[in-house]
Amino acid sequence: MAISWPRFWVDHSRGFNYNLTWQERRNLVLSSVEAAGFGWWIVFVAGIGFLTDAYDIFSINTIIPMLSIIYWEGSIPTSYQLGMNTATLLGSMIGQIVFGFLADRYGRRKMYGLELIVTIAASLGFATASTGVNGSMSLIALLIFWRLIMGIGIGADYPLSAVITAEFAPTKYRARMLAAVFFFQPLGQLIAVLMAFAATAGFSSYVSSIPTSVPPDMACSVFTKDAAGIECARTVDRAWRLVAGLGAVPAAVAMVFRLTIPESVYYILDIKNDSNEAMHAKDYFGSREDLGHDDRDSVHMDEFEHSPKAATNGHHIATELQLPQPALQSRLHGQGLSDDSAANSIGPTVEELEDPHPSQASRADLYKYLFTDGNWTDLFATAVNWMLLDFTFYLLGVNSSSFIPRMFGQKPGDQLPPYNWLVNNERHIMESTSIGALVGSAMAIFAMHLFSRKRIQMWGFLILGGLFILVGALYVTLPSTNAHVAIVVFYGICQLFYNLGPNTTTFIIPAEAFPTRYRCTLYGISAASGKLGSVLGQIVVIKVQSNKRLGITLILFVLVMLVGATLSQYLTPETSDIHGKSRKLEDLAQGKSHRRDMEREEREERDAERSRPKQQ
Repeated sequence: MAISWPRFWVDHSRGFNYNLTWQERRNLVLSSVEAAGFGWWIVFVAGIGFLTDAYDIFSINTIIPMLSIIYWEGSIPTSYQLGMNTATLLGSMIGQIVFGFLADRYGRRKMYGLELIVTIAASLGFATASTGVNGSMSLIALLIFWRLIMGIGIGADYPLSAVITAEFAPTKYRARMLAAVFFFQPLGQLIAVLMAFAATAGFSSYVSSIPTSVPPDMACSVFTKDAAGIECARTVDRAWRLVAGLGAVPAAVAMVFRLTIPESVYYILDIKNDSNEAMHAKDYFGSREDLGHDDRDSVHMDEFEHSPKAATNGHHIATELQLPQPALQSRLHGQGLSDDSAANSIGPTVEELEDPHPSQASRADLYKYLFTDGNWTDLFATAVNWMLLDFTFYLLGVNSSSFIPRMFGQKPGDQLPPYNWLVNNERHIMESTSIGALVGSAMAIFAMHLFSRKRIQMWGFLILGGLFILVGALYVTLPSTNAHVAIVVFYGICQLFYNLGPNTTTFIIPAEAFPTRYRCTLYGISAASGKLGSVLGQIVVIKVQSNKRLGITLILFVLVMLVGATLSQYLTPETSDIHGKSRKLEDLAQGKSHRRDMEREEREERDAERSRPKQQ
């Protein structure tokens, strides 16, 4: 596919027919977006930032063992690990809510890229944190602080990447494009482990040269007096800082592209109310449909109709038209424009100035949308489903360095030589988590074309519930059965169905279900609810240090999964039609009552179609 590079100056008077009504121009712009193919470029631009987010979140699983070896003699206090993890997740909550609101208020483009600047600064700050001279600064306090700031940048990327992808995607490719963006999460997770593995292997000559006479807990510590141990500590210190600092590299690459992309066409049409700017914005991602014709018969007025009231009298300001209506003419004179300049200017139509639609954001309109029209249930379902999912996912996901060694038979308190500990941890994460997650996300891209997101989410919750019973039971009986291989296999299958199920769909559905004027805000609230669940999961971690308690906790996860499946079935908004094909964002923006009307009409048409052969 030919890549359309950003144009820094555009002649907005070319390539667009101004003898069309506002609604016709809107329909042509959206039809052009629909005519585009799979948006590989937007997937890359959004996905590379999402890869950075996953890298920064999950690299902590390889960094904590290194920190533990250097500064805490192989046993980092649980409160310190909890503090770093919780700070990242709390920061994500802040970023998701704040940047979601700002993206609806000021535009997606103005926010896109800023979150990466925050992430880059935090990654570099985290990587260079120091204890100062003779302990003049608290290392753990600095690490927690920078993880909090990093979380803000990570959280901000969720509503921005998801919504921009959804608003630039053709309807038939939208779900798969969003799933493809989410694929970058397990990819970033895998890259974080590979970078840690490469750093450990690269410094192996220093890390593995510790005399066997030195106790393992003092072999590579800042407190050791052995020369080889001191050099080992310095080497491992370089390794974790290298792993942390590399998170800034993909963020810098993504920022270059993100700062050059245009505003979302839906934001331009629905909020800025400028169909001319939207015409040129859609060209950035390769749409090349010719809109310069005057074939009104080709403009389907009901295809992208936002409201029953459509513009019927198109008076536009263009070179080939007469002077505008008196009301508009007087308005232009009030702005200091002459008759000639008014006649030859390129700008909004009469409909765009006098009859803006759809409704603009306000507290009263938000209350009407959520409560008067009953759409609060959509927000409730997307938020609670994400909370339930992240409660289980992050409880295990950001504490892999604590849980995964037990899967492979390592008992609590066992001390391994530093090199063996680090390499085993990194290899075990890849085997038990990264591979299954990557395969699940790849399968999800294809599954979105076959089934509705709602159905995938519901069945994903149910399958995960069954798998947690099995894995939990194995953990409880682990001391007597020594079933390490079985636990690793089924835990990997859990990761597969996380990403083939609710971990991907909770990312997708909120980007589709809400109207443009609140899409980022409500997405941010849904995502922040997920991070709230993950914070609650970190509190539970303190209580599940033994294999038996962890096994019981995993078995109890089935209750969480059942609640998620129930909400998915009865309250989660269905963003596909009865045939499993994605609905247009225009239709979904009108709320659940409109969705129900469309479903009823589709069922009636299907029943009528089925009855025809019988009548013949």
